[in-house]
Amino acid sequence: MRKTLAALATIALVAAPMTSAEAASKYRVSAGVSDNKLDLTSHDGSNRSPHIKGKVKGGKVAGKKVYFYASNTSARNQKYRYIGSDKLSSSGRFDKKWKPKDGGSYRIKVVKKSGNGKRAGQDLTRVYVFKFVNLAYFYAGGEGVTRPDKTGTVGGQYWSTGYEIPAGSSATFATQGFSCFRINFKIGVADRVGGTGSYRITQGTRTIKEGTLSRGDRFVEPTKTESKRMRAGQPVVVSVSGTSFVLGNPKAACTYPTRTAAVR
Repeated sequence: MRKTLAALATIALVAAPMTSAEAASKYRVSAGVSDNKLDLTSHDGSNRSPHIKGKVKGGKVAGKKVYFYASNTSARNQKYRYIGSDKLSSSGRFDKKWKPKDGGSYRIKVVKKSGNGKRAGQDLTRVYVFKFVNLAYFYAGGEGVTRPDKTGTVGGQYWSTGYEIPAGSSATFATQGFSCFRINFKIGVADRVGGTGSYRITQGTRTIKEGTLSRGDRFVEPTKTESKRMRAGQPVVVSVSGTSFVLGNPKAACTYPTRTAAVR
């Protein structure tokens, strides 16, 4: 009987909720960011560095430090990486400027370590980092499509990444899954073949750009409005007819990490 009562007492002790005094023994961290969508492709350098802001409660913390860690959930290696620290103000506030260099969907962890009889506390926030990515990372195939890099010309010009697409064929780029929102490319009739033909860049039923060109015509690029027609959920398909076209330097602004292996 005595053993039974002792066991019941132990269960009650384990199951009992924390008292307000016990709960107060842990630092409470609240964190957020000044901008959770960073565009590293901005030409003027703006919108490339968010501020990770917040507050720590639970005791006297003025002058103490909080520590920041980032995990890129778009990459295969999603281990948290230390990205810096910040001293807390007299009111427990922090403000850390962060300059990410790689695209991805990041979890940011803010940690106030234990001390002064208080247990450690932490909070999570998220930042989406977009950068231009060569569409070669997303190439999914196309009948007769070749890579005439630096040799396949349009009006005598060539690019470091080029796809020659023969008449009646198409090239597919599986960009879905990385929140891509803007596309850029150059396209024109291949000097090697010549003639006149038509091209069309689509995502499902949505047309990003289309037109007709002849040999010797200058290559064309999407306007700002056309480049923003890109959507995240569908692959990009480049179709041509009449003659062969060269697609040069295709890229898109995505949360795709290029410094590490991406999750596919």
